[in-house]
Amino acid sequence: MKLDKELIKNSLTVDEINKILLDLGSEEPKKDKEGNPIFTTVCHGGNSHKLYYYQDSKQFHCYSGCQESVDVYSLIAKVKKLTFPEDFPKTVQYVANLTGKRFGYSAANTIQSNKIDDWDWLSKFQRKDKPKVELNTYDDKVLEMFLKYPHEEWLDDGISAETMKKYEISYHVTQNKIVIPQRSITNELLGVRGRALNQEDVETGKKYMPLTIEGKTYSTMSFYSLYGLNHTQHAIKRIKKVIIFEDEKSVLKCEDYFGEDNFAVATYGSNLSDYQVNLLLSLGIEEVFIARDKEYEDPESEEAYRYSDKLLRQAMKFTPFVRTYILFDKWDLLGYKCSPADRGKEVLLELMKNKYEVTTVEEECI
Repeated sequence: MKLDKELIKNSLTVDEINKILLDLGSEEPKKDKEGNPIFTTVCHGGNSHKLYYYQDSKQFHCYSGCQESVDVYSLIAKVKKLTFPEDFPKTVQYVANLTGKRFGYSAANTIQSNKIDDWDWLSKFQRKDKPKVELNTYDDKVLEMFLKYPHEEWLDDGISAETMKKYEISYHVTQNKIVIPQRSITNELLGVRGRALNQEDVETGKKYMPLTIEGKTYSTMSFYSLYGLNHTQHAIKRIKKVIIFEDEKSVLKCEDYFGEDNFAVATYGSNLSDYQVNLLLSLGIEEVFIARDKEYEDPESEEAYRYSDKLLRQAMKFTPFVRTYILFDKWDLLGYKCSPADRGKEVLLELMKNKYEVTTVEEECI
């Protein structure tokens, strides 16, 4: 029997949440004016009633030491000091044991494999249709004012001049910025981003910003698009898998690593929207790799826990539909804030080989 983590979580009543929190060491809850329970802050060992549970979103939020939102599984892992991603199944089993919930399906529907190229997938869920949203677009003529120049900084980072030409990377002389066009899956110009080269801009948090030209800002709602998808969609459809990075440079590096088999996209940051998920599902993918920038130095640290929790929450958006994997560097192959693509093709392939699958889990005792 495979336990379905989402079905279990979404079916939890307030009484069952109370039972779980009391077992984790909270005092009896109070209630806010909407009737949401407020527990003591077991998330960080506190004793004040500042851990709120919101029934609509099924999320806890600590208004004290943590100042973050987590679901019930992440909260359990934090309180019990479990290690992600290996111990994630234990959190699901813990909830199942306390509540008696056993929603799931036969283990025969899940096929395990350590290989990248020979996975099989038995689909149990209806595919997502391609979402439809009307996005503002810009005239391509704006790109004519930039210098078609492969900047030496990105050449030094291992991105070829050919790749930069294909992705229309150029240079804004006056602002001293590398220019990155943002295009839709149908190749419409949605925005223009600038990668600042002036150290002052970088230090003040303006490393990547929409370009403003003659008073007009070429911005877009980034959560409605994926960088590189206008080029990589054909490989994604053919190979039926995708790897999701944060920044544009990772997609460009994968272009040089994999050529016509480049199956990478980027989300313009560390967030992943439901629209982006559905857009990828509409392409018929069967496998997805979550490949985020490394946000920790010690894999056993609190920072590593929070990073793993974020990856798991993003992975869960895909797990009902496709086989889903996260790349987690436990071997110090990457530097702090490095993308999994930053240290070369071989390191990326090694991380993919040693991926962690996020899925429904076998029953086992915590």
